[in-house]
Amino acid sequence: MSVLTLTGASGRLAGPLRPALRAHADQVRLFDRVPVGDPRPGEVVIEGELEDLDAVEAAVSGAEVIVHLGGKADEAPFPEILSANVVGTYHVLEAAHRHGVRRVVYASSHHVTGFYQPDQLVGIDSTVRPDSYYGVSKVVGESLGRLYHDKWGLEVVCLRIGVCREAPETSDQLRTWLSPADSVQLVMAAVTAPLEHGYQVVYGFSDNSRAFWSRDGAAAIGFEPGDSADDHAEAFDVDAEFSHPHQGGAFAAPDYRGGIW
Repeated sequence: MSVLTLTGASGRLAGPLRPALRAHADQVRLFDRVPVGDPRPGEVVIEGELEDLDAVEAAVSGAEVIVHLGGKADEAPFPEILSANVVGTYHVLEAAHRHGVRRVVYASSHHVTGFYQPDQLVGIDSTVRPDSYYGVSKVVGESLGRLYHDKWGLEVVCLRIGVCREAPETSDQLRTWLSPADSVQLVMAAVTAPLEHGYQVVYGFSDNSRAFWSRDGAAAIGFEPGDSADDHAEAFDVDAEFSHPHQGGAFAAPDYRGGIW
């Protein structure tokens, strides 16, 4: 692959991912609204706003694949979510269409189904139940991806990412944890896997026996996690119930206004 564009290049998920992308592409364009530190050989930093379609087009022109991690990563007032996550994602997909990009890998979120209860097993065919404006924006992003695939043939992989941390920080995360190493494997599988249908949704989480999401999309891209929250269980009360009434945790609370969960 010659050129790949990564949006949200200064974010939490992007740091561990960049070396794998550099090994895969001749040029990796790092697009963000803030300066991206420590560019390495093969990386090109492009500063711009997702809300600026011209800037997005300049960042993706000539690229074969876009990994779209950019946008607001927490709950916020609706106008802010609308601008960063809905308009921004539309611009990425529209720019991809205009410039003949083959595939977009979209960082969605498990918050698209956050209103399910912890004792329910949720899969990619379950009805969406977003738990926040943030969750709604990810539902819209997935729907836009579906539209751009069905209407214009763009390949789209939507990753419903769990809670990515170095290690689980609470007993709740024994269910939702995605290790940094597995997050890299997840994204790279989404970048490289042949797609039978051209549009795919995948829940992104490590090999956690307590998970309340199914793996029915992971096989489609060949994602096989190598880490497990079970290996960290001894640090917590493993018999503890999920501390919130819904899978989305604090995001589903009526008074939640933001603050990474």
